[in-house]
This record gives sequence, structure tokens and C-alpha cells, in this order.
Amino acid sequence: MAKQCIHCGNNPVSHFSAWVNNSFGVPANRLYLAVCGEREQKIFGYLVKYAFQAFLASFRSLGLIKIHSDPSYAGTARGRVLWEEALRRGIEIKGIKFLGKQTDSYLANVMGHKIYFSSLPRPIYTRTGSDWWLDDKAILKEKLLGAGISVPRGGSFTIYDDCERAFQTLEKPVIVKPRLGSRGRHTTTHIYTRDQLRKAFDIAKQISYYVVMEEHIDGSVYRATMIDGKLAGVLRGDPPRVVGDGVKTISQLTEDNNRKKHNKVSEIVLDKRHKDFLSRTGGDFDTVPVSGEVVDLLASIGVGYGGHSAEVTKQTNIETKKILEAAAAVVGDPIIGFDFIIPDIEKSPIGQRWGIIECNSTPFINLHHDPIEGAPINVAKYMWDYVERNLDVY
Repeated sequence: MAKQCIHCGNNPVSHFSAWVNNSFGVPANRLYLAVCGEREQKIFGYLVKYAFQAFLASFRSLGLIKIHSDPSYAGTARGRVLWEEALRRGIEIKGIKFLGKQTDSYLANVMGHKIYFSSLPRPIYTRTGSDWWLDDKAILKEKLLGAGISVPRGGSFTIYDDCERAFQTLEKPVIVKPRLGSRGRHTTTHIYTRDQLRKAFDIAKQISYYVVMEEHIDGSVYRATMIDGKLAGVLRGDPPRVVGDGVKTISQLTEDNNRKKHNKVSEIVLDKRHKDFLSRTGGDFDTVPVSGEVVDLLASIGVGYGGHSAEVTKQTNIETKKILEAAAAVVGDPIIGFDFIIPDIEKSPIGQRWGIIECNSTPFINLHHDPIEGAPINVAKYMWDYVERNLDVY
């Protein structure tokens, strides 16, 4: 079952459903991009809106759906911060329960305009149609490269032999992941050898026919949330890691970390995922790192894996901010999150080996509200500001 899959991490999914969605999503994105102009996108957006309204009305009449007004039952932490900000500014908002269970779908009345949304209050269509392709890592890379914006070298593959030939041309290590998908599911980092590549390719193939391979960039992973083309916040995410003292093993250092961790950070429980990761980077649980050596224990980032988060918007170099806003203009979508890797966030990106690695249409804005380190940023405020200014696309 998906919940037992170590490659899904803390966010298991049905492999069959994910494979169907990810595999058929790629050609659907290409087709939509090729044939749909702004007029068709607008028509399709309204059709989806009215279909959802009809679905909601019919299911409510059957008692399958219930509407509630309790923000503590919001479907996600992302939904809760949106709900709380809506209440602060006088927006009436309600949650939707299906078969007695809370969903991440909501109803809001904004200045007399009714909005139905799931996850985030995204517009029903975008003039560029990018909401259909921005989660596609290969199309995103094409668009950004065309605008001269830095992305890791690599490509999209369906056949292993093609992937292996490209592997010989790239700087090592590389990373392999599904072309569509999020939260690092079935992603393998620090690949140096053909044997490692074969295994990583097969892992990604479990949930996607299309596989992306690209050069690995050293540095923390940053999430830049963009609202209406402007940078709202930059959050640094770190994996679980230890710092050597020249005496203790990785296992012992991990135990020390668990004893002094922040109460919002999950305990690190070393298992096969950590063992596999360390084996690719040349270590194991009994390795004794030298004094001051930083050792990552997993590729997955965030507090849910025993990692760290820090709001670093103020520390982000002005040139990086400009490039991120230029990238947002290329995508042409008002609500997105860019993931990028850079060695030093405070220095100019010019001269650093860095790049945007993916884009997300439903970023977890709540992470900016509750970082372990740094001043929180109320990104939900910027979100509702955008909605209020653009009710014509809802």
C-alpha cells in the first residue's frame, strides 16, 4: 500500500492514481498549451466553476455535503491561515465536509461575490493558460530557459537508455524525479553511478511514465511564494542533519539532536530511507563525521522530517528577488510557489551555481506564517488582497 512506501515519504499516495494522473497529465498539458487561447481558457474555467456549483448543490440536497463555520476544522494548515485572515478582514468563509469528513474546499463571500475554491482561492482561469502546465517540470524549464533564467541542466525521459546516455553528459551528482508531482515523492538525489541511476529511474517510474533527470545543486531549498507577480515571502527549508564533533557516530549525533530539537520539529527516526541516502553520500549510521562537518541525513526537507525552516525574505539578495519576479512574469500565473536552490541566499546569484527547480500552483503559504526561525509573514493577507482586486476572474 502507498502508506508503506518509503519513496512517498510522509505524504503517501496511491501509486496507480498518481501514475495515471502524472502520465496522462503531461500530454494533456502539451495539448492544452497548443490549442487553447485565452478565449478557450476562459470558457473552460467557467464550465468548471458552474459544474462544481451544480455538484455542490446536488450533493448538499442528498445530505452528502455539509457546510460549517468552524475554522478549527479547516482541511489543512494552509486552509486555516486563509480562514483566519478572511475573518480578520470581514470575509464570510465556510468549510465543506464530505461524508462527515473535512475537505480542503471552501466557500467565501468576498464583497458580495461568491467564491468556491480548493486549497487556495485561485482564479478560474489565467490569461496565459499556465495553470495547466506550470507544475510540469519540463515545460517550466523550457519557458524559463527561453527567458534566460537559471535552471539545472537535464531533461525529460521515458526510456532508461536515453536517460543513461544523457547521464554521461551531466555533472555529477544528479537527481531523478517524476515529471509531475510534488512533496519529493519518488525523488532520488545524489546519484553518481549507473546502478544508482537505474534504481532511481525505476523508483520514479512507479508513479510517472515521464521522468526528469537534472544536475544536483548544492545548497538549501528555498520556497518563494509569488502573489500577483510580486515576491510575498522566501522560506528556507533544510533536511534533517547533524554536525560532527569527531567523536560521536551519526546515530549518536541524531539522538543528541532529538533531545534538543524545537517542539515543532518531528523526531528523527533513522530507518531505511536514511540508510539509502547516506549510502549514496558515502556514509552510514556508524560513520563518525569530523569536527564541524555537516551531514545531511535525508533529501526530504522540512520540520516534518526533523529538518528546519527559516523565513529569509529580508536576507534574500535584491538580484535574486528581481529574477524571481521575472520568472513569475514568464509563468504568468498570479498564485505560485517557486522552489529554488542556491548556496548563499544573501549574495548575488551572479557567479553562483543555482537554479529554479520547480513551480507549484498551490504553495503551502502557511509555512511563511509559522517558521522555526525568522519573522513570520502573513502571506494570506497578500492572497486575499489579490482576490479583492481581481473579482472579475473568480
